[in-house]
Parts: sequence; structure tokens; C-alpha cells
Amino acid sequence: MRVPLLRHDMTAGAVRGDLGETARRRPQRRTSEDRLFMAIALGPAAVLVAMLIVAPVLYTVGLSFFAQNTLRLNWTFAGFGNFSDVMASSDFWRAYWNGLVYTTGSTTLAGAVGLAVALLLDRPFRGRGLVRALVIFPYIVPTIIVVFIWKFIFFGRGIVNDLMRQFGAEGPPVPWLGDQRLAMVVLVLVSAWAWFPFVAVRMLAALQNLPASVYEAAAIDGAGPLARFWHLTLPLLAPALLVVLLIRAIWAFRNFEIIWLLTGGGPAGSTEVLPVLAYREAFGLFRMGHASAVAVALMVFDSLLALLYFRVGVRLRMAVHGA
Repeated sequence: MRVPLLRHDMTAGAVRGDLGETARRRPQRRTSEDRLFMAIALGPAAVLVAMLIVAPVLYTVGLSFFAQNTLRLNWTFAGFGNFSDVMASSDFWRAYWNGLVYTTGSTTLAGAVGLAVALLLDRPFRGRGLVRALVIFPYIVPTIIVVFIWKFIFFGRGIVNDLMRQFGAEGPPVPWLGDQRLAMVVLVLVSAWAWFPFVAVRMLAALQNLPASVYEAAAIDGAGPLARFWHLTLPLLAPALLVVLLIRAIWAFRNFEIIWLLTGGGPAGSTEVLPVLAYREAFGLFRMGHASAVAVALMVFDSLLALLYFRVGVRLRMAVHGA
């Protein structure tokens, strides 16, 4: 009886060996098939990205090393001359500072308003579903309509000045968009209004994922609403809020549409940021080399913000998985 058992064991081992070899071969065959499928599926998208993003970026970087005038159609190699000219210009640093002020102000205000709205929408009340749908309205309205609405509000005889007169304000109408000190304030308000739904929606999703048991334990211990917000909600939301604000800062620093349509960079350059400066250099002064240098500098600044975003995202993921 021992011999048949031995043969049976040997046969079973051989079968298991064949199955193991087959199992080891299948992932390789599937991997090659998956790679082929990915190449076929992503190939058109890769070509489209290369045509619409990579090629223009490389062309802009190359053009920044040439002194090129659109009207004369001449190309002269300038090396880093365009960058030195741009960096030595007061217009560049003024636009850079304006961009920092605009980005910091609009991002901070949008973050604060978005967080407050998310906290409000997280509470149950009648009509909450409708209010949640209406909150995203500023985010989906086309930029040109947003600008027209706010221009009408802050026009010399617009709604704001009319309300000020009704409350007893005297004197000529306040030139909100014509005053160097007030124009940036209006830009920050408009940008925050247009982007706070982006923060609110993401903060609302983060709030709904917070553990209810922690709040129940805090309530049993006698913690009030303010204490629960300060010691529980805000620390738990801080990672998600930081990532959202970094994304918003990246978008704000390169924003062009709202600023150009609302103020055109004026008055007297008080709201001119780097994208507006690049546009003015290219299509106002026809200095494509200088405009490309400004665009490359803008790309470097935004890349640093993007790098910070990815570093923060990696650290937050490690902290979450470590916890």
C-alpha cells in the first residue's frame, strides 16, 4: 500500500507544481496584456496632452531665451537676457507682490467662508438639500457673468454706493474699481465669492467622515459647541483643509480671467499680477521674449507651490496610515 500512496503523493505534487507554474505564468501574461491595453487606451490622451500642454510649455521656455518682437518677426538669441531684464523691472516685482496679496487674501477668505458654510450645511435643517445645491452656484457660473454681476454691484451708481447713500453716506460715489487701495479689496471679495463653494463642498465631505463617537464622548464629558469645534473639529479637519487651501493658492496665483475682466490690472497697475503682466508684454508691447520669461517665472513659482502640495499630501497620507 505504500507504493500507491507514494505514487499518489508524487502525482499530487506534480499537479501542484504544474498549477503553481501556471499560476506564475498567468500574471506575466496578464501584465503584458494590461500594458498593451493601457498603451492603447492612454495613447490618444498622451498625444493630446503632448500637443496641448507639453509642446506649448517647451515652446514658451525656448522662446524665453530669444529677444523676439511680434511686429518685426525677428529672432535674436538673448540667453538669460530676458530674465535679467524682467527681474530688474519694478513692474515684475510689483506684479509678484500683487499676486501674493491677491492669493493670500482670496485663499484665506474663501477658506474661512467655505469652512463656515460647510459647518452650517453639516447640521440638519429643513431645506438643507436645496441649500446645498444652491451653494455651488457661484462655482458653476461662467466667469464673464460673475464679473458683470460684481461690476454692476460696485459700479459708481451701483448697489453698494446706493446702499451707502440710503444709510446716510454723503459725498460722491466711492470709485471701488478706480481706487488703487480699494480695487484689490474688490478682487479678493469677488474671487473668494467665486471659489468658496470649492472649499465648502470638500470640507462638508470631510465633516461627514468624522467619527461621531468622538463627539458623543466629548459631549458626555461636558464639552460645549465651541470647545468641540476648537479641540476636535478643527484639528481633525486641518489636514484636508490645508490641502484644499494649497490647491486654491496654486489656482489663485495664476488666475487671469477675473482680474483682467474686472480691472484689467489697473488702476495704475495696482491689481496687475504676473499673468496680466505676461499678457501685456506679449499683446500690448509685443515683446514675446519678455512675456515668455514672465510666464516661465510664474510657472516656477506655481511649481514650488505644487511641490509643497505633494509633499504635504504625502506626509498627511503617511500620518493617516501611521495612525
